[in-house]
Amino acid sequence: MDQVLIFANPISGRGRGQIVATALRAMLARQGFDAQIISDPPSKFATLQPGHHPRAAIAIGGDGTLREVARWALRSLTSTGELPCPLLIVPMGTANLMGQHLGIRRHRLGGEEDIVAAIQNPRIIQLDAAKANDGLFLLVAGVGLDGAIVHEMDRTRRGPITRLSYILPALKAVATYTFPPITVTIDGNRVWNDQPALAFVGNVAEYGTGFPILPDARPDDGLLDVCVLPCSSIAELPHRFLEAATGDHITAEGVIYAKGKNILIESAIPIPVEVDGEAAGFTPLNIEMLPTRIPFIVGAQPKS
Repeated sequence: MDQVLIFANPISGRGRGQIVATALRAMLARQGFDAQIISDPPSKFATLQPGHHPRAAIAIGGDGTLREVARWALRSLTSTGELPCPLLIVPMGTANLMGQHLGIRRHRLGGEEDIVAAIQNPRIIQLDAAKANDGLFLLVAGVGLDGAIVHEMDRTRRGPITRLSYILPALKAVATYTFPPITVTIDGNRVWNDQPALAFVGNVAEYGTGFPILPDARPDDGLLDVCVLPCSSIAELPHRFLEAATGDHITAEGVIYAKGKNILIESAIPIPVEVDGEAAGFTPLNIEMLPTRIPFIVGAQPKS
């Protein structure tokens, strides 16, 4: 019997994730799969013993849930020597950046048949993965104001969040952030030297703001995109925001936009960092591309 693991964040979709997981397990069992639900908090996913190499792993939740499932998949690889099992995401988080990128819409109850069809006859793509300090990195990381917003959100959150939950943390971060200087090094070459700026590193173009801060990013080119936006005060933010919203920021005067495999962002004082939309400590931030890609199931193969 082929095994399918269903990783369900217990608070995803305000509890609906568990309903979806139960429905999927029943449908997969009827199709002859050995389906198991893991409903631990996502922080415990990566500690699970690899065991038998499963047919697929389903991640029900947001981008944070996906990252922990991907960590488990990579740990399975190092333990068994096999390739990572394919991941299938069921988006039920706030931003769902990976779902946006893969064209997978936020899940609605009743769509489980499509998921089972994708497990039976999967269409798979391979996406790059990177290491950010001691954690896994799949999407976009930010150093500076957005890191401060995510840190404040993490400090005050209680349970599931929505986009509206970011309003007060954003206002507080904007009011208190001091725009300290940063230094950015790409593949050993210093491209930004001890000047105030906001920095973004990404594997995909999408960003939680709704526009592509890294428009040239590709998740399968073996490279990370880097954007350094000069910004020394709150007064400059509206201008930078408008440039990014229209896509003019990458050609604006003083902006650095480049690609590389190893990115180091440093500062004289610790600056908040966010990785894949979650608080990830403070600078220095070292991101390096991993040699192994992660397979994602993006749907069922078309019928001939």
